[in-house]
Amino acid sequence: MLVRHIVISLLLPSYLLAKICTQTRYMGREQKRIAVCCPGYKRNMKNINKLECMPICRNCLKGKCIKPRVCQCFAGYDNFNHMPSNHCVPKCKGNCKNGFCVSPEKCNCAQGYQLNADSGHCLPVCKSGCANGTCKSPGVCICNENYTLNIKTKICQPICKAGHSLNVTQNLCEPVCKDGCLNGKCSAPDTCECLEGYTKLSDSACVPECLKGCENGFCGAPGKCTCNGGYSPVTENSCAPICEGGCENGFCSAPGKCTCNGGYSPVTENSCAPVCQGGCENGLCSAPGKCTCNQGYSPVTENSCAPVCEGGCENGFCSAPGKCTCNGGYSPVTENSCAPVCIDGCENGFCSAPGKCTCNGGYSPVTENSCAPVCEGGCENGFCSAPGKCTCNEGYSPVTENSCAPVCEGGCENGFCSAPGKCTCNGGYSPVTENSCAPVCEGGCENGFCGAPGKCTCNRGYSTVTENSCAPVCIDGCENGFCSAPGKCTCNGGYSPVTENSCAPVCEGGCEKGFCSAPGKCACNRGYSPVTENSCAPVCIDGCENGFCSAPGKCTCNGGYSPVTENSCAPVCQGGCENGFCNAPGKCTCNEGYSPVTENSCAPVCIDGCENGFCSAPGKCTCNEGYSPVTENSCAPVCQGGCENGFCSAPGKCTCNEGYSPVTENSCAPVCQGSCENGFCNAPGKCTCNEGYSPVTENSCAPVCVDGCENGFCNAPGKCTCNEGYSPVTENSCAPVCIDGCENGFCSAPGKCTCNEGYSPVTENSCAPVCQGSCENGFCNAPGKCTCNEGYSPVTENSCAPVCVDGCENGFCSAPGKCTCNEGYSPLTEKSCAPVCEGGCENGFCSAPGKCTCNEGYSPVTENSCAPVCQGGCENGFCSAPGKCTCNEGYSPLTEKSCAPVCEGGCENGFCSAPGKCTCNQGYSPVTENSCAPVCEGGCENGFCSAPGKCTCNQGYSPVTESSCAPVCADECLNGFCASPNSCSCSEGYVFDNNVCVAKSDDDVEISTTVDMEEAVVPDLGLMTCEQRCYNGSCVDGRCSCEEHYTLTQDSGNTTKLLCLPECKEKCVHGYCAYPDVCACYDGHVPEEGVQCPSSDRMEHSGHTGSLPYFKWLILLIAVTIMVLAFTICVFIHKLRKRDYRVDRKEKRYGVHYSAKQADIIRS
Repeated sequence: MLVRHIVISLLLPSYLLAKICTQTRYMGREQKRIAVCCPGYKRNMKNINKLECMPICRNCLKGKCIKPRVCQCFAGYDNFNHMPSNHCVPKCKGNCKNGFCVSPEKCNCAQGYQLNADSGHCLPVCKSGCANGTCKSPGVCICNENYTLNIKTKICQPICKAGHSLNVTQNLCEPVCKDGCLNGKCSAPDTCECLEGYTKLSDSACVPECLKGCENGFCGAPGKCTCNGGYSPVTENSCAPICEGGCENGFCSAPGKCTCNGGYSPVTENSCAPVCQGGCENGLCSAPGKCTCNQGYSPVTENSCAPVCEGGCENGFCSAPGKCTCNGGYSPVTENSCAPVCIDGCENGFCSAPGKCTCNGGYSPVTENSCAPVCEGGCENGFCSAPGKCTCNEGYSPVTENSCAPVCEGGCENGFCSAPGKCTCNGGYSPVTENSCAPVCEGGCENGFCGAPGKCTCNRGYSTVTENSCAPVCIDGCENGFCSAPGKCTCNGGYSPVTENSCAPVCEGGCEKGFCSAPGKCACNRGYSPVTENSCAPVCIDGCENGFCSAPGKCTCNGGYSPVTENSCAPVCQGGCENGFCNAPGKCTCNEGYSPVTENSCAPVCIDGCENGFCSAPGKCTCNEGYSPVTENSCAPVCQGGCENGFCSAPGKCTCNEGYSPVTENSCAPVCQGSCENGFCNAPGKCTCNEGYSPVTENSCAPVCVDGCENGFCNAPGKCTCNEGYSPVTENSCAPVCIDGCENGFCSAPGKCTCNEGYSPVTENSCAPVCQGSCENGFCNAPGKCTCNEGYSPVTENSCAPVCVDGCENGFCSAPGKCTCNEGYSPLTEKSCAPVCEGGCENGFCSAPGKCTCNEGYSPVTENSCAPVCQGGCENGFCSAPGKCTCNEGYSPLTEKSCAPVCEGGCENGFCSAPGKCTCNQGYSPVTENSCAPVCEGGCENGFCSAPGKCTCNQGYSPVTESSCAPVCADECLNGFCASPNSCSCSEGYVFDNNVCVAKSDDDVEISTTVDMEEAVVPDLGLMTCEQRCYNGSCVDGRCSCEEHYTLTQDSGNTTKLLCLPECKEKCVHGYCAYPDVCACYDGHVPEEGVQCPSSDRMEHSGHTGSLPYFKWLILLIAVTIMVLAFTICVFIHKLRKRDYRVDRKEKRYGVHYSAKQADIIRS
């Protein structure tokens, strides 16, 4: 038992750490302690082999159960209500007030709420925004103090004080001016402040101000003038009159009225014309005293112009603009020129002066009226038909300009035409037919034909060998063979054909790593050297140590060897080393002078190779069969019999030198590419011509004809053949043939005519004479000679003019017997034209094209119009006829030369300055369109302006100053003042009693304002409202309050009425307080030092007037009462807030019988 307890004691701490407890249980009759999970833990059934206990927690989602009923939440989660035993819920900033935290830091707000990211709270949402208030719950606004909720809009609106109204758009209170505030801003209740640029017109209106004035206009906006009717702006502060249609050459002096500039006179209402003394002949007066010529005229003197003819008047004079008149003996040719007239004409010449002919160039005179052509050098076989032009006789054709040759129809082949229709053969030719001859060759032509006398021409594919024989030609040569037929090669012995033009040598057994360079001879490829007659091996210059040359310059290590460098290998030798030694197992090293051939053998080395041989021992070459040594390292092939013009390229094989081709196996002949026409090849590329031939090119020779072959070619020595289209003329010349002849020309080439000088081609076979400059109204009948058409006469060598017998006045003869008017003229009759003025000639007539001449009494205004002239002008009118003025619209005549504007309805206190426009006299301003009123600067208070600067008082008022009047009371206002005509108001401390101002008793009620509340304390008057009692104050919360510098006072004549009277800090002596701190005198005088008015006897004795016997007992009581009231008022004045207010305006509005004059009297 002791041991068991010791064991349990040792295990107990570990049990506790593992949440394992022991429990005593009966096992049969024995009591045993076993390990079980402690309370609050449960066994982990996933591991049944070991007791493992886990703490028990209820609903520990999003967390870990660390001990019984303790759930440790994951990051972003917290225990519900912060109780460790509760489940885990997501954690949000601010606890997601008015919402639900759905996941860590993700808050879903309830409907009507919106998340505030800064606080994490869901705040209620009010759609209106809840300005000036607080959104307490969704859609519910609680307004701030002094604001009230608009039920419809859900907006907190300010509660406006008296004198203010709500601006719904901006949601703020604005002061109200009851009478409006035109062009101003209502800055306080019934206080209008003018906008910038405006000045006060009245308490409720402002007018724009233009500091610099508005000439001919009025101030329509601040600093902006608006022009009067009929005026337009010139500058910012002035307007100028408008004349519709402008004032040409004048200025607008009044609306719709033009005044002409100096030197101009009126033409119409809107235009003036310059005046030129002495007139303007053929021109118009463009400026005062300045004439401008009409179009087509130029100035002659200051007052006259002459017509201008552009281009002058050749043989005539300018009679009108653009119109020439011809001199005697001349007739018009063009608008600007005249030509002399020769009655009988001038054949082959022209009329150079009246009745005088001059021959054309190339002609000489025959008679006075005719000329004949001249041909320099004569006309062989022809005659001179035109200057320098020969015409051939019949049967002849032109050869040159001055000679003609006979013509043989059908030509003369190998001969020449010796007479018309007769051929003669050339030397070396014999006739075949009437029109042809054939060449003759002595000795025949082998492989050719006789192409010219004594000259053979080889057949196609053959070339000349001798003068009478030809050999076949192979154009591309026959390499290693010879040409046996045209274009056909036959190979030499030991060669076989490769292509049509080449043969290759044949090597029996082939050529390994080389090629067959000659019959039975192999030549190694580049980088290889011969091993045997039929094989070559690759060469590696630096050798291949322990390897072999597998390709030129490339070593491959032998078996058992590994490469060390490009030319050496490491030893591995198998099977011995022929001609060498193995310096390591399996490695052969060649003896000196040998190089490896196989892994186990070496071959002798000849450093410089063995051309056409093989290396039989180190440094020793042995020639191949058929070769003989030339040097130590080369062998040359042997050819028995030598190689003429070539060299032995292989045993028994000759190769021709460059420029030669083989003839036999042992000889070569020089080659001339392209053969040697009419010669033979005597060296490579060099031809030698046959006798009678001369070289033409490197490969051809041409026959020589000593005297040449004009228009032909030399086809055999000394024999000419004409070119195609040519016929022989002599043995050495040919002429071109034109079958259909060449009229007025000569045959310059076969079928091609060239015209004689002075002629131009008309068709292929004919030419016509050319006259430079053409032949106007005529035709060219010889070079440079025109003949006029019927009805025309010559003017110059190249032109003819139509003839009109009776002339053409103001026009020209455009066709025989037909006149055409000059530009600017139109036809009157068949033979005369009259000038045309486009646009007509108002008050004038057309004297020349585009030129009007004015009728008497008119002067030119424009090119097409004249205006009547009125000496002395027409003021405010226009000259409608010579010497007669007509007034402009809106004007009436004053005198014969002047008009005055008319204003319907007259112009009261002004004058009519323009039609329908009145201008006010000085000191007056416009009231209506037809009347002006006097202006009094400073206004007329209680009166009206009767004359400029003079006020007249209204009835019941008398003047106080130049601009103000005061009311007059017939009876004296004892203890008061005259508030309106014959209406008195009592001074402060007095009340009406039987229309007399008496001192107030203690029962009288006075109302004043308090200092803090600015509100009047008045007795309860039952059902009367503040608005009904407060006549010139403001009702605030149902109580009447005065503006600053005013005192609230009860109307002594009516206790239900409350008045606000002005305050003056200093006492108004012998006067009254009209406005806050402004005194006024009863008699209208201005107070001295602002408060002292002059005394009057009536004021001094005012106390005695009311001293009636039955009032004596009241005098002492009144005096005491006045003193008490004065003291009381002074106390209240110091305590009250002073406000500025206009009393007189309120009194007038509400009809109060007390005026501002009472205040000072009451306080006195």
